[in-house]
Amino acid sequence: MLRYTAELKLPRDTTKTEREERVEEVLQMLDLESCRSTVIGDSLLRGISGGQAKRVNIGLALITRPPILFLDEPTSGLDSRTANEVVELLRQLAHDGNRTVICTIHSPTGHAFGLFDDLHMIHQGQTVYDGSVLAAQTYFENHGNLRDPDASLPEWLVDLTSDMESIQNRKANDRTKNSTSMITNINKSFIDLYQSSEIKLVADKSRQSLVSSSEATTTTNKKKVNKNQTPSEFSKLVTLLKYRGVAHYKDGQFLGVRFGDKVMFSILILTLYFGIGEKTDSQSVASMSTLLFFIAALCGFGATAFVPALNIERKLFYRELADGCYHPATYYCSKFLEEAFIALLTSGVFCVIVFFGLKMTGNFGVFFLAYYLTTLIGVILAYAVASIVPSLEAANALLPTYVTTCLFFGGLFIVFDKIPSGWVWFSWTSFIRYSWSAMMLNNYPPDAAVSRIPVFTNGEESLTVLEFYGMDEGPIMNSAAACLGCLTLLLGIFSMLGMLALIYIRHEKR
Repeated sequence: MLRYTAELKLPRDTTKTEREERVEEVLQMLDLESCRSTVIGDSLLRGISGGQAKRVNIGLALITRPPILFLDEPTSGLDSRTANEVVELLRQLAHDGNRTVICTIHSPTGHAFGLFDDLHMIHQGQTVYDGSVLAAQTYFENHGNLRDPDASLPEWLVDLTSDMESIQNRKANDRTKNSTSMITNINKSFIDLYQSSEIKLVADKSRQSLVSSSEATTTTNKKKVNKNQTPSEFSKLVTLLKYRGVAHYKDGQFLGVRFGDKVMFSILILTLYFGIGEKTDSQSVASMSTLLFFIAALCGFGATAFVPALNIERKLFYRELADGCYHPATYYCSKFLEEAFIALLTSGVFCVIVFFGLKMTGNFGVFFLAYYLTTLIGVILAYAVASIVPSLEAANALLPTYVTTCLFFGGLFIVFDKIPSGWVWFSWTSFIRYSWSAMMLNNYPPDAAVSRIPVFTNGEESLTVLEFYGMDEGPIMNSAAACLGCLTLLLGIFSMLGMLALIYIRHEKR
């Protein structure tokens, strides 16, 4: 993880040796050498300990040697001992590394709280104290609030400034029946007292001095900093594929989901329809037509397997995005290319078994390309839906609904000529329509003898399979190449919609 972050964030002119040295520096600084080759883990996979995971998170920020380190609740979810160790590490990083460490922290232990140099307390969005940790108790006691001897300093401060009646006051039984309003007034007085206090003047003066110094330094550094020093987005794309893609390709569960259904359905189809592709009787032609439609539909419904890819990684994606690791479009492209490569293999396995096992006529390349493009559209639809909706449950409900809707306009359940005029426009957006037509035109070419055999009747008129389904008319529906072109166009449109959704829609909870 540290090496991965180093390749994403360090300047492009950083050599491989320098990146490795930076990673080693962070490992030693955070005492992580013992778990350098251990998987981090998650809720399903056991990995490093909670304390080590916190240190890894800190290490990801330290890769670039930042002068200021912002941490959001670095001790949350840890036991008191581990929390103390993390804060001790942060203090060491601040003092030995000549850097500023700023943390939001809730319910710290007394020991951990005492390790901080300065304290900024906020209540209801307003500052109630800003100064040295050592002076905090004196400040509040000078305003008539004696510290509870049974509580640690952070417990007493939180209890004192809470909207609820303090434990100390309840124990002393000093509150009246109107205690709630009195306590609210006290909290407001803390805000007012700070606004008129001497520590505010000191804090404002110190802050103004720091801002002036920072502005002078920033003005000087702007002339020296070259924004192009950061790795290019293409380089970041390669890094994402190198680490995440390869890791997924080594994951049996990842591969099993993608290969399993293709192998299972191809074998099922083989045993049911063996040799039917070359038969010319009307029943075989009708059965083959339905099967090709079902094959196109499988790509749409099978897309639900790709929905979790974005939902599960959403927290990590937002964190890395906030850290400036990459652009959302780069991440989106990496996920698509990762799936496109594995889909190339799974589609090849499926198409070889089905095409040659069923003795289908036509060109294998056209059949494979139609199936592969339809599979990619399923992937992109899954990504688009996962980017738009906030949860995995909603995505798994919305995607099959859309695919089912496309089935109605695919041309099998209601032929194209019978679709009501108000719905004709939607039929042209159904990817299943073009996928099925391309497969049909490939297996039953208009100039082939089988395509001239009457299969259906329309009153006294006999119709071939292409005539019945309306695949003998127009510049698009009677051309397999045109249908493949429409599939490619839809792939591009759905890709853009999914990418825009990933860029502009956020499901973060603050």
